Amino acid sequence: MRQLKEDTIKSNLIESQQSAFGPVCVYQNEGYRWLTLAQKTNEDITIQGVMNLTQPEQVIVPINQCMLLFLLKPENTLNILNLGLGTAGFERVMYYLQNNTPYINAINIFNTVEINPNIATIAAQHFNLPSNHNTYLQCAEQYISQCTDHFNVITIDIFSSEYHLPFLTSDNFWQNINRCSEQSTQVIVNLNPQTGQELQMLLVMLRQHFKCLALIEFNEYKNILLVLSQHTLMHINVDEIQNSPVFINFAPTLYKSINSIYHIE
Repeated sequence: MRQLKEDTIKSNLIESQQSAFGPVCVYQNEGYRWLTLAQKTNEDITIQGVMNLTQPEQVIVPINQCMLLFLLKPENTLNILNLGLGTAGFERVMYYLQNNTPYINAINIFNTVEINPNIATIAAQHFNLPSNHNTYLQCAEQYISQCTDHFNVITIDIFSSEYHLPFLTSDNFWQNINRCSEQSTQVIVNLNPQTGQELQMLLVMLRQHFKCLALIEFNEYKNILLVLSQHTLMHINVDEIQNSPVFINFAPTLYKSINSIYHIE
């Protein structure tokens, strides 16, 4: 990612749009295409997502690889809700796994929610998002409050600059997440709390809504990844990840990127 920040220069710019949420820019070098939401200095650049040009199904960043942890114990038929589109990396790998591997049996529902229409357009034009994918252009909080479907996988990767959005600390939001969930649902959340106290308060609140929590810390990233469920998550551990066929093939070094996994059950 550090190299891509250095390559975020005008000569590599292939698309630029001014959205209601700020500038959205697409850059490309010999091997990768990536999306930024700022472009002033290296310190200001926020890389929203990256796509390998020769293997677009590849999930590059360990945090994003962990969004697939539900595949350690997948449902026979998946009903998926993804909150936050970015560069459609999650969508690309899920369709690839469904169409080209034995790791996913069937996807029944697959919905993505994205508040920024410019990002949705760019994801389709530059990041291989299928034109027939169900993308809902609205705030995730609003979508969840009105949701009538039920999902067994919910992934949440929503940020404003480098921090997750405030509604993720709302009790009402998590009540609605549970209302849209099946009994076996796994919810996977990418977080970047500003303080340890904020994380502690969030965990206390989430414990009221979920019987089981797994918290993952990384070696080179400040982000925290949470997996939430009403059923045990003790199968989420470094040994299982290291020996899982799907992760051996699609994220073979992920287990090395994980610093610690904590369980609250």
